[in-house]
Amino acid sequence: MSSHHFVVAAQDRAWQFSFKGAITGPFSSRDEAVAAAIEQAGEETDPDVEVVVCDADLKTETVWRQAAKR
Repeated sequence: MSSHHFVVAAQDRAWQFSFKGAITGPFSSRDEAVAAAIEQAGEETDPDVEVVVCDADLKTETVWRQAAKR
């Protein structure tokens, strides 16, 4: 996993994402949180930045990579 990742996760029945310790949210749905995380991640200049979703079992899934956008 990249050291520069946006992590989308559910917290207290709402969704949020975090990046470098900063938490953004709440969002009403997973899709809304993922879209917002991708939008913000797309502004990063690091070619290794990615967005991952962490589920209730703490499994992660990469849903977007900066390098893939090129």
